[in-house]
Amino acid sequence: MFILKVISGIVFGIITLLVSPEIASAHERWFVESGTHSGERLGLDVTSVFLLFGAVFLGAMAYTNERSGWTRGIRIPFQSTRSLLPRGMEWRVVASLSGIMLIINSIMGVFLASEFILPQQAPFILGQIGQMVIGLLLVSQMYFAVGGALVLLVAVPIAAIYLPANLLIDYVVEFAALAAALILVGLTSCPDRLFRKWIKVPSERLEHLALPIIRIGTGLTLVILALHNKLLNPDIALTFLDKYAFNFMPHIGLPWFTNLHFVFAAGVAEATLGLILMLGLATRFVAAVILGFFITTLIMLGPMELVGHLPLLGIMFLLIYRGSGRYSLAAFRGVRSPGRKEAEAESIQ
Repeated sequence: MFILKVISGIVFGIITLLVSPEIASAHERWFVESGTHSGERLGLDVTSVFLLFGAVFLGAMAYTNERSGWTRGIRIPFQSTRSLLPRGMEWRVVASLSGIMLIINSIMGVFLASEFILPQQAPFILGQIGQMVIGLLLVSQMYFAVGGALVLLVAVPIAAIYLPANLLIDYVVEFAALAAALILVGLTSCPDRLFRKWIKVPSERLEHLALPIIRIGTGLTLVILALHNKLLNPDIALTFLDKYAFNFMPHIGLPWFTNLHFVFAAGVAEATLGLILMLGLATRFVAAVILGFFITTLIMLGPMELVGHLPLLGIMFLLIYRGSGRYSLAAFRGVRSPGRKEAEAESIQ
């Protein structure tokens, strides 16, 4: 009976991790200006232990999945599709969605994210104009490297100088990884017209780097968001739940599952999925799950959720389409998954 209870608890934890819609609203600060639950923390109780077991079990499932031949069957259709579609199409989707977000931000008077409002003074107005230019460059599909370089060398430093560090930490890795990936794409896979004649880039040595950079950067961003806004300081997340009743657990007969438990579950899920992405395990499945969360919260929270997550929607499409690429745990000899060689070959196609 005890073993049955343990197994049931682990399964319950995994289900809670996967169905928790709050994970998709990783940026609670878009909807809540300040917290009202300062100092509240969740102690280690039976529910939180089961949730942690669920996270470990989910990670083990992802690792086991990479060792099985199942992923090879999933990979083959994507490889066939890529041979039929235009080269670099997936990166054009990422660039277009990122550019659209930056353009809308400039029109709405915010910088990089909806909570970053710069004063309407000459230097900051130039920053808004620069953001618009970067967005137009990315949407134009002609200058990936230039747009990425401007994000990395202009937009991120401006944000670092003028915006609070406790807010910037949620975005800096995401934008830096996106920018670095776009620079590499612009110099290799989809050469920028501006550089095509002037710069000779050893594309065979650099082309494969863009995919793991954006995968690892996105995974690290999820881990940072989980720690910063949920696990270490649940104040904002709890205030968000006061405003938006996402905690459905009491309505299905679990009244003891408090908002603190829900925030803990969302944070553990976010951190777990982020770590799995960083390791490159079950990448397509994880990206599809996150994409499903985005769609769920888009329906529940409206257009603001869509605009802010446009780059991540493109990145999830990219990861579903391309998989993990190189520099993943599956690529190391210790895993020896049946599809390892195919995965490495796929990453450079």
